[in-house]
Amino acid sequence: MKKGPKVVVIGAGSYFFGKPVIYNMIHSEVLCGGTLALVDTDPAVLNTMMKLARRAREYAGCELEIIGSTDRREVMKDADFVVLSFSFRNAYYRGIDTRICLKYGVTMCSSDTIGPGGIFRAMRELPEALRVVDDMRRLAPNAWLINFINPTSVLGIGLMRLAPDVKSFALCDGNHEPYVRALFMQRIGLLPMDAQTVPPEMDAKLDLGIAGVNHCTWLFRLNYDGRDYLPKLREHVAEQARKEYETEPSPKAKPRLNANYALEFMDVYGAYPTAVSHTKEYVPFFQGYGVTPATPEPIIPFDGYNRADEMAEAWAATERLANGEDSIEEFFEKGRGDHATDIIESMWGNLGKKFYINSANRGAVPNLPDDAFLELRCELDMNGPKPIKVGALPRGILGLTHQVLDTHELTVEAIASCDRQKLLLAMVTDPIVNNIGDARMIIKELLEAERDHLPDGWYE
Repeated sequence: MKKGPKVVVIGAGSYFFGKPVIYNMIHSEVLCGGTLALVDTDPAVLNTMMKLARRAREYAGCELEIIGSTDRREVMKDADFVVLSFSFRNAYYRGIDTRICLKYGVTMCSSDTIGPGGIFRAMRELPEALRVVDDMRRLAPNAWLINFINPTSVLGIGLMRLAPDVKSFALCDGNHEPYVRALFMQRIGLLPMDAQTVPPEMDAKLDLGIAGVNHCTWLFRLNYDGRDYLPKLREHVAEQARKEYETEPSPKAKPRLNANYALEFMDVYGAYPTAVSHTKEYVPFFQGYGVTPATPEPIIPFDGYNRADEMAEAWAATERLANGEDSIEEFFEKGRGDHATDIIESMWGNLGKKFYINSANRGAVPNLPDDAFLELRCELDMNGPKPIKVGALPRGILGLTHQVLDTHELTVEAIASCDRQKLLLAMVTDPIVNNIGDARMIIKELLEAERDHLPDGWYE
């Protein structure tokens, strides 16, 4: 086996992913002997990320080969892993999705996974992912394709259904091992708040039951040493919910009043939403429909302008680091690996670690089909993820999961065919769209507003 893998990152300037992957590829003894190929269609962005990677490599004194291009085909040959982390004008298009849908009574606090925003983001991103697949078939037929783009489940389903000959799975950083296990142990008072991992002797006694569709995943079992700690977790959530009202709630849509939303979810479903900032967007009862006021309040819409400002600020920090204005020592002191390269490290090095991965169910949740595309804890090696049996989803959560999966599957079918009737079916199957006339108008207006970045087939 080669000393280290060749990892191609498409979308090297990613808001979340760019710097952590450089840290991990250099920091990891398993990865640092390999090749990091950075791809970004913006030459200025690529140049900045290449400078940062080379500066970090020089500081660490490692052997990592660093190459880059604005054309992925120039650096993809014989890759072992291809990671998708691109997004074209992310905040801009999500802002359009949000504002048009709001006119028709559909509120999205994230606008990138469920609702019309999730559907249209998939319509923008999946065709490009499939073009990457075409290049991989010629240049890197043995590589693993790892999708790190939202909507994670829709793109993962699309790759599974439309490119079954290419090895692929999908990721989200929400349930990142080993940190997620430590997080819940902290919340029930069994680990100090600064703990990063669960000690092995304690981990052996911990039974977390987490499953669902990405961004709509649920902790429905939390046992430690034979004792049920879900009531203890609810106590923690209730205390955090109380504290949220002691200060002014966040004006931002995703973090706003999340403990209070989580408490409502726990009292309805008896389970904890592991991505509450997204999950509150998946259900109709936080939309504000009906006569009785929604509690804690109807969700508020995603603000694309604020997100664009945040991304610009983060990019300015990356440029300072790349140009030598900020300390590279601090980059390594405070750095932490990203989910994708943590997984690549374990696969390549046969480390035997377990991770939450989005792929086919294969019996892990017995009351869902084997090909249901779920986020599950998996064992994995170079043969790919193997979901660990987690048990049946509780009623209520099961029904919502079926509906979300149907929406995602129909979205993939619509994208594959550019079929407007199939698109309408996906839209009215979505859990937060409740009016067929409004669904038709949303489709009409979004197709027109996003014409420049959607396939021509939608307009034939």
